[in-house]
Amino acid sequence: MGKNDEKEKNGQKYIVLDVVFHASSLNYDWGGGTNYQELKKITKWDGRQYAMVSRYALRYSILHWGNKLFPDRWKLAGPGQLHAEKGDVVRLEEVKKEIFENYPEFDLFGFMIAKKGSNEAATTRVSPVKISHAISLTPLNMDVHTMANLDIMKRAGSSGSNPVTIEEKMDFYIYNITIDVNRIGKYLKNEHGDENIGDIEIEENKAKQRIVDLIDAVLNLKRDIKGRREDLSPWLVVVGKYNDGRYESFADKIRLDRKTHYKVKRKYSKDGDDKNGQVDIEEEIEEGLLPTFHIDAREIDINNKPMIYFREGFCDYDLKDKFETKKSKKEILNNIRGFLGLSTEKPQ
Repeated sequence: MGKNDEKEKNGQKYIVLDVVFHASSLNYDWGGGTNYQELKKITKWDGRQYAMVSRYALRYSILHWGNKLFPDRWKLAGPGQLHAEKGDVVRLEEVKKEIFENYPEFDLFGFMIAKKGSNEAATTRVSPVKISHAISLTPLNMDVHTMANLDIMKRAGSSGSNPVTIEEKMDFYIYNITIDVNRIGKYLKNEHGDENIGDIEIEENKAKQRIVDLIDAVLNLKRDIKGRREDLSPWLVVVGKYNDGRYESFADKIRLDRKTHYKVKRKYSKDGDDKNGQVDIEEEIEEGLLPTFHIDAREIDINNKPMIYFREGFCDYDLKDKFETKKSKKEILNNIRGFLGLSTEKPQ
């Protein structure tokens, strides 16, 4: 066995996704009161503010959309597994193998169980799936709109209304997901240190399929907010597969730009000498703009060629020989199955 083969066999595997999606306002803060709803935002190095979708909001959407896509494999924990006393935090009732087998959220996203009324250390699981905040690719312009429930107030026999002002931001957003492949499906004693829990491991192929399902949910992600369903599926996604513990993200190497496109514009003119009022049509080319994404790929290791999927005509990336272009989400998922050693056949 060669040195590279040995490194691949024993190395830590990571799958890294850098996702760009387009959507309207997705995550609101507590704001300045009930009549003003403020977007979450963050100030970057350039001193300008950008809209932010927190990693908690993304995790919520991924978890619940996964449950819609795979209801048998992505069950959500409820009263039988979770417990909350008045004025206290929600706790996981018990850590056991059945929890990991049936409820992917604890396996993928971790947990902490503080023992109530005890000075003992909390039982924790550090999340094997790391999700960054999603940040808009252009600054905020403080767009707002005001609305009121005038119709329903009238139907209730009232002459008043409750106006509310809402901040809005329709934009491209970018975020990163990093998956620690070797830890999925395993909760070992050297992590939690509790003899009573011991080593928990679920069936290997089930753990691997859980990773595929996670990526499938991300590639087809939706988010319900304020009566809207926003499509968070990627316009662009870069997927890296790494075997030796070293991995990289392209989230800081992707920038939004504009490119010129052309369309035919028709102009109508009437000939004054024509008593029948005939209209002449002229055609001219009108320039317009389309969004496009540029990726600086100069530092990519050619031996770790990442996959890239994008909507046709919206991406321009340097050094194309360093990317493995995929034309569909299905191709990406089949490639991930191969990387994990799974059949490319989709499970029932």
